[in-house]
Amino acid sequence: MTTNTANTPDAALVNPPDRRASIGGRRFTLSREGGLVILIIIISVISAIAYPRTFPTYGNFASIARNLATDGIMAVGMMVLMISGTFDLSVGGMFSMSGVIVGALMMKSHLPVPLAIALTIVIVLFAGFCNGFVVARVRVNALITTLGAMGIFRGFAVLIGGTSIANLPDEFANLGQAEFPQLIQSPVWMLLILTVLFSYLLSRTRFFRQYYYIGTNPKAASLSGINVERMQIVGFMISALMAGIAGIAFASRVGTSVSTAGDNAELRVITAVILGGASLAGGKGNALGALIGIIFIALIGNVMIIASVDPYWQSIIIGAVLVAAVALDSVVNRT
Repeated sequence: MTTNTANTPDAALVNPPDRRASIGGRRFTLSREGGLVILIIIISVISAIAYPRTFPTYGNFASIARNLATDGIMAVGMMVLMISGTFDLSVGGMFSMSGVIVGALMMKSHLPVPLAIALTIVIVLFAGFCNGFVVARVRVNALITTLGAMGIFRGFAVLIGGTSIANLPDEFANLGQAEFPQLIQSPVWMLLILTVLFSYLLSRTRFFRQYYYIGTNPKAASLSGINVERMQIVGFMISALMAGIAGIAFASRVGTSVSTAGDNAELRVITAVILGGASLAGGKGNALGALIGIIFIALIGNVMIIASVDPYWQSIIIGAVLVAAVALDSVVNRT
């Protein structure tokens, strides 16, 4: 009696649904990452020449690192989802809500800092589970689900915290303001650690490698024995967790829970992830690419601030970059 090994998860991980697409996607990701690194270097050199007193300084580079850290943490979680072929528009709302919840638990409920952080993480994971359940089990489109969740999370942030919750405990603020070396704050190191961790998980572990097969061909992945629904739910929980960690880190760094802190963060994060090698079609990307993408977005923002570009134009430029990245992705996937 023979056994059909093609219908086991192990067989799926050894034999991708489309090996040529997998290899080709990897080459494209590498070339996009490399091109983005070259573009970052070119922009940095030009900016250093144009603004020699303000741009090429340790303080400015440290400022860029501080500003990109929380977006970068969210981008790592978003990359996992986009590899699986979906996305989460609620990360900005989750960012705001988590920062407000942890602040309210400390200032209004008078909970110790560790307990407030732990309860916030539990709430964040539950919210991510709800997103994933609606998408995977109820089968509501991810765009509609996460767009609605974004409004819910933003609304809760304002209801719980008003405009902001100030004067957070020093014990909590010190977590996000610790510097090593000087001017390099702890959220930057958190981003680097998470990038290394998820780079390993996505490239070396059987569980996370399944996201590439789901993104490439979800039906084939399901037939191969991969529990696609469970993986999607876990993916949304990871995205929510990363957004929650980022929101807590931001509140800690600035010492205040701001109810609108995450507004438009989803635009920056998705733009960075696509620039960093992900595809709306799924099956491509890695955590390092998410980091490179967010560095590019932060660099552009920093240069525009130094050049005194109007904030409205900054939003227009970032939006244009997103459209260009999606258009490039669409053209490449058609060829």
